[in-house]
Amino acid sequence: MAKNSVMFMDAGRRNLIGGGRILFADTALHPDWLQPQSKPWCDQLAAQTGKYEYPWNYVVEGDAAEAIFTEALSGIVRGKTLDVGCGHGAYTNRWADRVDEAVGYDMTEGFIATANRNRKPNVRFVQGRTHQGLPFADQEFDMAYTKKGPTSWYPEAQRILKPGADVLSLHPGDNPDADHHLARYFPGLFAPAPQGTPIKDLIRERLAGSGLLVTEFRELRETGYLPTPEDVAVLKCFGQSEAVTRTFRERYMEEVTKQFDRYRTELGIPVTSVYYLIHAKAAKAAQAASPGEASG
Repeated sequence: MAKNSVMFMDAGRRNLIGGGRILFADTALHPDWLQPQSKPWCDQLAAQTGKYEYPWNYVVEGDAAEAIFTEALSGIVRGKTLDVGCGHGAYTNRWADRVDEAVGYDMTEGFIATANRNRKPNVRFVQGRTHQGLPFADQEFDMAYTKKGPTSWYPEAQRILKPGADVLSLHPGDNPDADHHLARYFPGLFAPAPQGTPIKDLIRERLAGSGLLVTEFRELRETGYLPTPEDVAVLKCFGQSEAVTRTFRERYMEEVTKQFDRYRTELGIPVTSVYYLIHAKAAKAAQAASPGEASG
């Protein structure tokens, strides 16, 4: 066994019990661990599957945030549309028969390769990083959206959108219910939610400097269930290497199962997630941006 893997397991032994509760080592101690959503992590996931697609089971109680977003988007998608953070392009293709042209933009070469293999005739895909700006012409798009994608493109949004164009966004949010948070069920394995609203604050800051006119900033709460301990393991190891996954399963599945059984309901363990649904418009020439006016 590799020296660093032993270190990972030793950390787990040292942190196994604390305050009368099972704890887990920081999985980031494993030498092959990659920070989720980072560029290396996305590249690795693309090499593994070619897709950004959740492989675990998850049962939503009531309306899913993504379904609410999709319903709202269906009423405004039109013309030439930009999908920011398109992943492997399946969601972009969904709107092909509703628009003149759909353009998907993503930073991960492997996802774009998958998207190009499956694209519809009026859909195209572009690789790039929003932090470096958007490689599109001024006033090129009639609307743009991002589904759980980046916020770093907002400073460029006003430039690439036609006056009055719609922007619709769905972003993971702050402070889910502490009673239904994975950090409560598996302390040390999942990080607790940060105090305050750092995600909302960052989004508002970027919107404030974008020139967009925010008409809606709504918080959506979604309760879902992970049906089995296996789903917890798949979620935690999503996008990680085989070595990380193997070490995790060897070291922690027994404890994960015990904790799961402690908190499980008929449907599994409940998890509350918060999302921000944002609707904005590109300002017209005579308008001044005032993103702080919207409620939420």
